[in-house]
Amino acid sequence: MRGNLRFLVMVFFMVFLITIVSAQEPNLDIRIGKQIYSSGENLTFEVLLIKDNVPINEQVSISISDYSDQKQFSLTLISNKEQNFRIEKNFVSGYWKISATYQNKTVKRFFSIGEREEVDFSIEGDKLIIRNNGNVPYSNTIQILIGDKIINQKQNIDVGEYKEIRLVAPDGNYNIQVTDGIKTISKTNVQLTGTARVIGALDEELIKNQPSLGGVRDTDEDTFLSSKSFSPALILLIAIFAIFILLLIERNMRRKRGHAPNKIMKHYR
Repeated sequence: MRGNLRFLVMVFFMVFLITIVSAQEPNLDIRIGKQIYSSGENLTFEVLLIKDNVPINEQVSISISDYSDQKQFSLTLISNKEQNFRIEKNFVSGYWKISATYQNKTVKRFFSIGEREEVDFSIEGDKLIIRNNGNVPYSNTIQILIGDKIINQKQNIDVGEYKEIRLVAPDGNYNIQVTDGIKTISKTNVQLTGTARVIGALDEELIKNQPSLGGVRDTDEDTFLSSKSFSPALILLIAIFAIFILLLIERNMRRKRGHAPNKIMKHYR
């Protein structure tokens, strides 16, 4: 009998403790205005903090980040008040997460930012500058018109990055136009220098390791072999190869001369 009474007392005590703890622990949640946002909009959200069915206004720690945590923002806000967070143009597209922490409790919710492709072309001196102002990598092919020569170049520029391309041509002034099929710019009387026969576009990022020249050779001038653009390294290589052939021929002739007396001696024996 005493054992049953002791068991009932313990059960009652545990239920009482659970009730007290449940009454003391507030409910935490995040309400987001909508699921999909565009660059330039404000993310609207509200941190809901409720205790004993009554909203309470307390300081809550907020974290907003992209899905891979490459860009992260930390805020301290008051609960149960609508908040705005600016979505900048260079925020990457895709899923983002917002988390709220109060005491030892954390909740997390998700929203997404739509894709926005935006590029800016500018010509400064003899350089074409391409800036990716969108929130997705820029991977279009652009056409560069220098005079009457067309150059196609595939681009790969990360969000918020830019690329410089040096325009080269025989000395003179040229009308230049750049387009990717959507955005187009043009500039007249651009002074270009740098090559004797080639019209093209040099990617400045690749010049240090392996120059990448997208262009066309002017066929109205001298032939390739007679022009100044004929590679000195190639001439040196041809000369070395010719010397090697001459040495090989001379060596064979010496061998033949060395064997000739032996053959004569064998004949007289």
